[in-house]
Amino acid sequence: MLMISLSNKRPRGGAHSLQRSPAADPVPSHDRHHGRRPGQRSARTVAGGVAAVMAAAPGVVLAVVLSASGYGDSESDARAQALQALSENVAADVEGEIEVRTTMDPDETEEEMDQRIASRASGYFEGVEYSDPVERNGEVRVEAQLSAEALQQTLNQIVREADREIAALNDREIEELVDRTEFGIALAALAEGPQAREAEQIAEELEQARAEATQFLDFGQLTFDVSPEDAAIELEGEEIDNRQRQLLPPGTYRYEVSADGYRSEGESLRLSAHSEETVDLTLVPEVDQAQVQLTGAECCPEVAQRTLNEKGVEVSDAAAVELRYELDEDFLTEVAGEEYYTLRGEVEGRDEQGNVIASKEATVEQVSAAEVEQTSQQVVAALSRAIIAGEEGRELLSAAE
Repeated sequence: MLMISLSNKRPRGGAHSLQRSPAADPVPSHDRHHGRRPGQRSARTVAGGVAAVMAAAPGVVLAVVLSASGYGDSESDARAQALQALSENVAADVEGEIEVRTTMDPDETEEEMDQRIASRASGYFEGVEYSDPVERNGEVRVEAQLSAEALQQTLNQIVREADREIAALNDREIEELVDRTEFGIALAALAEGPQAREAEQIAEELEQARAEATQFLDFGQLTFDVSPEDAAIELEGEEIDNRQRQLLPPGTYRYEVSADGYRSEGESLRLSAHSEETVDLTLVPEVDQAQVQLTGAECCPEVAQRTLNEKGVEVSDAAAVELRYELDEDFLTEVAGEEYYTLRGEVEGRDEQGNVIASKEATVEQVSAAEVEQTSQQVVAALSRAIIAGEEGRELLSAAE
């Protein structure tokens, strides 16, 4: 099977290469976005393992870097609430690039990573100080304060906790370790002045510890890259973030992607241990009674028609919009008596005056002679879907109504 990636049509000299993958279905990809969210770091290998320890510079006054208030019926209740609020302040800054989910059981409550970290983080802090209690209107108020020195102590402790024999941990313990490193990375970003450089080094160490921990899970990685940006993504009924890697146990998962003004799409996929899968999807706009006519899809017009019909688009010879296909196969090489070809596919959407409204192209390398027919059908199906997707597809379908 193929991993098909599609792009807007380019001049022939700049063809967009499509890579073959033996373990993936055709997945259109255009207008791709691979940027990280602001504040995210990339994992880098640092020699020496998790061993960085911060030390305050001599003579430096360490000020309060984080504080939060808590209220309760007693001083102890107010302290607990203040510490929880302090935890939530840091957890809110967590921008983890990997979400570890040890279960997707719909009958079991599954917290988002930042919620999970907030509930655990009160046990991460070291050296938190509390103000004297103030009672007002029958309620006690206490402020929890994390000084620069306490931040330093907390990071040092997180580093020590991360320096564990990962192979001896179970999946839940690895999840907790990843959460702890994410918390430490977010906390390190709060360091200022003389502490900032040491904190950055610790963050790099924690990123490496996180990467090593996830390698020990017999899980697969699943990422959704969908458009429009505000589309809702549900995996087994659980809403997840766009472009955030989900680390999941092997199994079959059902997903649903929806957005206002677009046709919802859902499918099941199989995730294997240590695999890395990306669902690259641009939704098809909702339109009423769109019709197109097909030309040039001699290899498999029924494939193009079926794909369009599934998306609510009818095929008619009297339609005002024409989808013009072109599919070429070029001999590439011969290996052990087996011929291999390069397949190039294009589709253009034209109005009644022949103006091009939308276009897509695809190139698949190293297709064996035995696979040319099947691959051609897959390319035509992927092109048919891509040409009507996204805002360019909306313009095309509006002209076809």
